[in-house]
Amino acid sequence: MKAVVLRQFGEASNLKMESVPDPRPGRGEVLIRVHACGVCYHDVINRRGNLPRTHVPAILGHEAAGEVVEVGPDTPGWKVGDRVATLQRLSCGECALCKSGRNSLCKKDNRFFGEEISGGYAQYMTAPVAGLGRVPANLPWPVAATVCCTLGTAVHTVRTRGRVRDGETVLITGASGGVGLAAVQLAKLDGARVIAVTSGEAKVQPLREAGADEVIVSRGLDFASEARKRTGGEGVNVAIEIVGSATFGQTLKAMAPGGRVVVVGNLESGKVDLNPGLVIVKELEILGAYATTRDELDESLRLVADGKIRPFVSEEVPLADAGRAHFRLENREIAGRLVLVPPELQ
Repeated sequence: MKAVVLRQFGEASNLKMESVPDPRPGRGEVLIRVHACGVCYHDVINRRGNLPRTHVPAILGHEAAGEVVEVGPDTPGWKVGDRVATLQRLSCGECALCKSGRNSLCKKDNRFFGEEISGGYAQYMTAPVAGLGRVPANLPWPVAATVCCTLGTAVHTVRTRGRVRDGETVLITGASGGVGLAAVQLAKLDGARVIAVTSGEAKVQPLREAGADEVIVSRGLDFASEARKRTGGEGVNVAIEIVGSATFGQTLKAMAPGGRVVVVGNLESGKVDLNPGLVIVKELEILGAYATTRDELDESLRLVADGKIRPFVSEEVPLADAGRAHFRLENREIAGRLVLVPPELQ
């Protein structure tokens, strides 16, 4: 089969199309013919070599969707022709954390697609069925591929961790990416006033279309005073921190007393200086948000299938152009989600 293989960490040009052996499903696994795979900034961080569990050669990609073409042994309930999409990571389903609904914290089986498990930058991939959701028939493949990591992450961040309530004001950094656009829509659906932060004027219109009440364009990422101005000096109730270290300090300054900061991204893998006094006097909550659960994926697929959330697939590109897709994403040229489409099988 054809796959984009990373043989050396570093530049986007290191992603190259190759012919590799066809994978075969093992126990509890299925073989998927990949129809689409989203390109996430997590993939960029992975390609740079900043995720220690990834070893080269590697096939990246945790946003895959396709159809089951072979079922491995001891895999009941699955059949050829099933439409599926991947979770970002697995969980065992049996430990105390999983049974309490905190699957994203599972340590017994926390394998991640594109890291320990070969991902979707390929014509075929194998997947443990514990890491799959079922795709409704009316969802196009590029949309299905991106739902888990965009809207699924937004559901986990806005609803599960952020507990956004009707009438609250929500600030979203990095709002023009796939997760950001999904979070804007979801927060609006849940009754919030949304202030979106982005780095360029060209990204304002997609954010308006997604439902943002206010858009702050801040190339220098110094948006706190403007956010406070637009809330009458009160600050925001909830912040969805997608950018991470580059905006974290400004986000804290933008918070209202009793606010909740949900950290879901750290694009530059950097560290931050934190003044505990600010957290103390405002009684702020700083919450982490990691991976989508199976229930959250199912919820997200329903929201899109029912037309309540509009997907933001900005462009479909050939799998062979994965390197160029990474380059464009790193250089902030993309609003929404790029999706790789594997070549037709010969």
